[in-house]
Amino acid sequence: TRGDFSAYLKEVVSHLQAAITFAANESQKAMLEAYVAHFQTGDIDAHLKSQRHWVDDKGPVVETQLGFIEAYRDPAGLRGEWQGTIAIVDKATSSKFA
Repeated sequence: TRGDFSAYLKEVVSHLQAAITFAANESQKAMLEAYVAHFQTGDIDAHLKSQRHWVDDKGPVVETQLGFIEAYRDPAGLRGEWQGTIAIVDKATSSKFA
């Protein structure tokens, strides 16, 4: 991890590595591992891989979306802003919408 945000990303990587042991399935595990690779190296292919695993994870109880994703405020649309979203499903409430 290097660059302007390396100190912060080292912490993120540390927490993601710890979270891998709690992954509910192989898709979540692979997604977290790809996030780690992306945040350690900056490799965009690793980030794209994490997103493919995110899509493959059907019906998660805990959903994670991390990274420099949205480029709304960059006039060139090249630099993404950091976004971190963790969603926890309330299955009882969700069942009312089924």
